[in-house]
Amino acid sequence: MSNSTLLTAFALGAFPLIFLVRHLSTKYKTKQLPLPPGPKTSWFGGIQLPTSHPWLTYARWKDTFGDIIYIYKYGNPIVVLNTAEAANLLLDKRSNKYSSRPRRTMLNEL
Repeated sequence: MSNSTLLTAFALGAFPLIFLVRHLSTKYKTKQLPLPPGPKTSWFGGIQLPTSHPWLTYARWKDTFGDIIYIYKYGNPIVVLNTAEAANLLLDKRSNKYSSRPRRTMLNEL
């Protein structure tokens, strides 16, 4: 067996294994809080995101899913806030809770 066929066989065998491990690891995660409602998506692009005038599509989705919409597209989570009240609540009033920056007690409190 030559090196190129061995490498090809390894690549063809490793890809499904990596895909299976990733699928099982995301399927059996620990319990998480429920996400906001949104259109159903899949790994292979089950939903088409709007390219022109996206606010019209998000306004239609607001009637179906509510003020906060969660979209998962190609491994990227997207949260759409449709009203000023929802944006104010999440981005201003709860910013400490949802911010990814660690709180620096020694710098801020002293």
